[in-house]
Amino acid sequence: MNSTLRYLHHPTSQPCRAINQLLLEVDIPFEEEIVNLLDGDNELPSFKEKYNPTGQVPILCDGDFVIWESSAIAFYLNEKFDMPSHWFGATAQQKAIIQQYCHWHTSYLRRGAGAFFYSHFAECIWGKRDYSKEIAKGRYILDDSLNYLERWLTNNSYLCGDKISFADLLAYHELVSHVAGEILGNEDWQKHPNVKQWFDKISERPHSKPLSEMIMQVGAMRIAGEPIPMTRKTSLAKGTELTHVEYN
Repeated sequence: MNSTLRYLHHPTSQPCRAINQLLLEVDIPFEEEIVNLLDGDNELPSFKEKYNPTGQVPILCDGDFVIWESSAIAFYLNEKFDMPSHWFGATAQQKAIIQQYCHWHTSYLRRGAGAFFYSHFAECIWGKRDYSKEIAKGRYILDDSLNYLERWLTNNSYLCGDKISFADLLAYHELVSHVAGEILGNEDWQKHPNVKQWFDKISERPHSKPLSEMIMQVGAMRIAGEPIPMTRKTSLAKGTELTHVEYN
């Protein structure tokens, strides 16, 4: 008998939301487990030993098999379940283009998350200091990434062709966080009309907005100057590398 998938995640995480939406879009049954990132439960030695040595989410458990990293999880789901071919491609070339985006995403658009993170979360974790350089770097990467997306969407309805793929979910949820934190605004959309049209189209899918509710609420809190209770004492005590927190 097949085991029920366990999905460990947190709804403020962009990659977590992308996998969550894929599971819902394809109607794959799973049990949901929220990992308390705010208190650093993902940094506990017991968590790292059992699930992921980096302490990052999302994580998928299929019986005794554990897989992490969002694109790897999505690839596993595609291999195991009879998913519609548009999610990861039907031909060798289509598959390669989608995989190409997933690799690019990690090196570019994902790194642009620093603009959102350092604007709204860094102070909650490490206290007040000047994060302007980090914010500027994240913003530069975000702007550069938007230019790529705009170009790819010039002749395509979606990032990798005329049908939605996992690439679109990855990119969409990255941009949702920037919208929530008011990093992205009207000026950005005016410069990237293809991206705006595509973003609005993904937003209308049944699961997009419900999955984005928490990050929109958190973004509104931070913009209003409200604190988010984050202790992260384990991270501070042992000097966890920045990327282990930044890219949860």
